[in-house]
Amino acid sequence: MARHINHYKWLEKHFPDFVEKLLGAEESLHCKGFIGAHGDKCYSYKYEFTNAGIAFPHGVAMYLLTYMRPFSKEVRETDLGWVDAGQWVIDNKDRFLPFLNPIDETDEDIFSLY
Repeated sequence: MARHINHYKWLEKHFPDFVEKLLGAEESLHCKGFIGAHGDKCYSYKYEFTNAGIAFPHGVAMYLLTYMRPFSKEVRETDLGWVDAGQWVIDNKDRFLPFLNPIDETDEDIFSLY
């Protein structure tokens, strides 16, 4: 059986820490709901993220920021109209990658079998 990194499992484990680094402890308490609510919307960006050198779980973590202020003001609530969230992630990868925990391929908690 093959195994793959499950972005939901990685996010459950690491997304709150990422949010805390960026927005503080209080915001990190409420962020897990974004994973279930919006984590599936990123599959359409998977190729774009990986093609840009962004590991899919990292791309999804950055994508989820687009639903949170102040970052939503750069994507979803802009004065100039709609900004493609996938392209925003790619354009901002250097801004956010330093705050993301690495993807540890020895961490059995983040894998799924299929």
